[in-house]
Amino acid sequence: MEALIVLILKCLLLGIIWAALLIPVIFNRGGWLKYLLTVLVIAVLCFLLRGFAATINRMTVIALITLVIAWITSMAVFEKESRIKSKVISFACVMAAAAYLVSCFVSFDIL
Repeated sequence: MEALIVLILKCLLLGIIWAALLIPVIFNRGGWLKYLLTVLVIAVLCFLLRGFAATINRMTVIALITLVIAWITSMAVFEKESRIKSKVISFACVMAAAAYLVSCFVSFDIL
């Protein structure tokens, strides 16, 4: 029972992280209801896809590292466009995680 509660809390944490990254990409304006629904949908997906936990965790770490790098870079590039900046940073994080996901399932020899 305790392990199930810990698993649900982990899924909710992943839902919170990914909802914060996906809200600016998916919606024009965020709100508490959109955020709550996104957290719950992502948490349920994480719970159902718990067999892919290693891939989901790596995608989350890559997205968070990209978030830090994109935020630092955006300080120099997007100085006054604050509305555009959050969308660009979130989109970069989501695309970095999606690129990792694709690289897990598609492999080919370059040379």
